[in-house]
Amino acid sequence: MVQRAARRAFVSPFLERVRSGGGVAVVLSGPGRAGKSILIKQVIQLLMGSGVKPKSLSYIRLDNPAFANLALIDLVDQALQSAGVEPGGAGAYVFLDDVHNVPEWEQRLDELARARPSCRIVAVTALAPQTNTDVMADQNEKTKALKVTEPGPFSHSVLPPVLFAEYLHIKRIREKLFDAEGRLNDLDGLNAAFVDYVNFGGFPEIAFLTGGQVGNPVDVTAKILHRDLAGLCGIADQREVAKLMTRLALETGIETSIENLSKDMSVAKNTLRKYLEFLEAAYLIKRIWRVDGEAKRFLRQTRFKVYLTSPALRAGLAGPVALDDEAMARQAETAVISQFMHSSTFERLYYAFWKQGRKHKHVSLVEMPAKGTKPVKCIELDWSNTAVSKPQDVLADMIDFLDLNQPSTPSKVLTRNMSGKRMVGTHEIGYMPVSVWCYAVGQILLVGPGANKK
Repeated sequence: MVQRAARRAFVSPFLERVRSGGGVAVVLSGPGRAGKSILIKQVIQLLMGSGVKPKSLSYIRLDNPAFANLALIDLVDQALQSAGVEPGGAGAYVFLDDVHNVPEWEQRLDELARARPSCRIVAVTALAPQTNTDVMADQNEKTKALKVTEPGPFSHSVLPPVLFAEYLHIKRIREKLFDAEGRLNDLDGLNAAFVDYVNFGGFPEIAFLTGGQVGNPVDVTAKILHRDLAGLCGIADQREVAKLMTRLALETGIETSIENLSKDMSVAKNTLRKYLEFLEAAYLIKRIWRVDGEAKRFLRQTRFKVYLTSPALRAGLAGPVALDDEAMARQAETAVISQFMHSSTFERLYYAFWKQGRKHKHVSLVEMPAKGTKPVKCIELDWSNTAVSKPQDVLADMIDFLDLNQPSTPSKVLTRNMSGKRMVGTHEIGYMPVSVWCYAVGQILLVGPGANKK
């Protein structure tokens, strides 16, 4: 039941975006099982609670075969007419779920919004809009608007899998770990919660179970791969896609290439490219592209790192990991990536890899600016904590990169449980536990105006 579902931190910001629509379609996209339909129904409840009449609210699921031969604008007009709304839909809200089932839905949605400017049009999709985009900061820095230039315009929001701060908040763990002023009292407890989060916390139907219930990530992952994806991509051999996803889950955060994947999996390169592009469009993976030691982007990208957009997907495909498992370091790095997913920063993440003499150099993550070539900062992952005791050994590659590029803000090393600041060479490096960093990123949403109120 919707009224019993936990409310995501994104509900209030998205509600404000819906209210400010009119002539511009509002699009909510994101991975399967992230709770997009539930969020929309919660927005409808909040609108009714604020005085919007039920007849002014229309919800249409476009996966219904009965709608297949109807033009989108005709379908909406019929729904408004059935509800007794005036022609043109003045003051009405129309929510179109699974809009990706409409051929050329981006163009049809834009036409609908332009034709009915007094009606607020909201669309939900599991696929990223196939448009030329220009990311722009909202006046409220806690959310980002995506201005679409073709065929647009859209107001576009991405609903990510559950953030770590949301997980702590709705599971009521935060109060046990932090004092009234927000100071952390129990880092070991936070790390234990972080392990639970990366294994089981990415999807609302598991993360927010109550009464001692335990969810099974295998079931959720199976629904995503074998039911949801089948309806989205029309790929004939779902087993091949599942095999690729299992491999990517086991190697999340590891550099790879089309050539390596093709050789190891005996799948044609063009087919693999299609699979990767689709899995990325469906928000299940994120490819991070490479820059060299001078932070220069490559004109032809042949190598890349692939991350799952939720570390919980790995538990569903390859089993959970414990705090001391070898795979936990890459699970922690995957969690870092997933906390960025709703932000414009998500599209500006790279990794650095270059050759210096006979040595190969590597930096885990480099944030590049929206414009320009000067890096914003570096983020290095060190689950072993060795970077604190032996910084010159562990951070030598990052220090070389910093010497060459002088990023505009201090860089960070995310550790298992060490924190503080120190000078390494001529650079100030901040140390922070991965769990604390992931919590802090999501907490920005939770403390926003009206966010996450029940």
